Amino acid sequence: MAEQRSNAFVHLHLHSEYSLLDGGNRIDALVDRVKALGMDAVAVTDHGNLHGAMEFYAAAKAAGVRPILGIEAYVAPGDRTERKPNGIADGGFHLVLLAETLEGWRNIVRLSSDAFLNGFYYKPRMDRSTLERWGRGVIAINGHLGSSVAHWLQQYLRTQDPADWARAREEAAWHARCFGTNAQGEPCFYLELQRHVEDQWKIDPLVRKLAAELGLPMVCDNDAHFLRREDHDAHDTLCCISMGKTKDSADRLTYSEELYVKDPAAMAELFADVPEALENTRRIADRCDVQLPKGQNHAPLVRVRRVGQPPALDAADPTGWFNRFCEGFELQPFEAATATERDLAAAKKACDEALRELAEAGALWRYGTDGITPQVRARLDRELQVLADKSISAYFLIV
Repeated sequence: MAEQRSNAFVHLHLHSEYSLLDGGNRIDALVDRVKALGMDAVAVTDHGNLHGAMEFYAAAKAAGVRPILGIEAYVAPGDRTERKPNGIADGGFHLVLLAETLEGWRNIVRLSSDAFLNGFYYKPRMDRSTLERWGRGVIAINGHLGSSVAHWLQQYLRTQDPADWARAREEAAWHARCFGTNAQGEPCFYLELQRHVEDQWKIDPLVRKLAAELGLPMVCDNDAHFLRREDHDAHDTLCCISMGKTKDSADRLTYSEELYVKDPAAMAELFADVPEALENTRRIADRCDVQLPKGQNHAPLVRVRRVGQPPALDAADPTGWFNRFCEGFELQPFEAATATERDLAAAKKACDEALRELAEAGALWRYGTDGITPQVRARLDRELQVLADKSISAYFLIV
């Protein structure tokens, strides 16, 4: 029973050093601390990015701790491609997304990439349309003070306007519909309980009321930004750097001292009145079992088509000659997924050869016929061999 209690809580909302100038948890120290506290799983949900995911996954696996891959996403209140202020969460509402399955992890990668490419306004933002499109295999958690549900609950506290309660209710209901249930019928959307600042305590009863009205499960967390309580001052300094403030600035944001990686006993005491929220951290952790494939090569391949004969070197106009030389190569799509091993090898060889021809021509353009010294030749050969060995010649042809 003691072992069961020690594993009853899992951190599902946590920031590493890759929550840039906001998270103070170094991944190696985080994994060591989690293991020392008797926890066998932990999530990393960095602000708006997946930069630390692979480092975290490898470190946790090596330590025998289950890595839960996720992100604290920014979700635009409207169309993510609309780049104009509207006065409500212009940088996006916060939403924790956890990968339950490999499909879910790949969908989170798609969501994050699209947020940077198509949704960037202050922050890389998703929106309802992308969450609906790429929400399978993902568990979502909403309720943090920066979230859409909490926004309308705080509005309701101030106004007591039923319309604000209805907006909060609609937000929660939409998320429940969007993420639905998994193949086993388990819920993929949870309302979030936090208890480290006064404003979060104030909406706590409303989150619980909302969960009861809509029949939604709750989960608790601590939104950990640093490792131990005594690390608060160092994290505070980090935040000053982020905000361009000094430690004695009266008008700056300060984080609660409670936002550290608490042990299961501390969390069990804090949420003793809602044991189901504690138990749900364990249930979610047990469901999130993403095993990333090893040894796969995702480097692109293309078909190389030569157009006409290569032009003779024109020493009087080396730039014009080099441009014409490059125009003699055309790249065409290559369907690697359906290709045979022989076709893959032939395509790779063609890419390696084309890149070498272009690099040789580039050397003549840069150095001239008499400027390619043994040192230049050795460096060129070495670098081309590295690219060929890594199977990324096609990538350089593409860019």
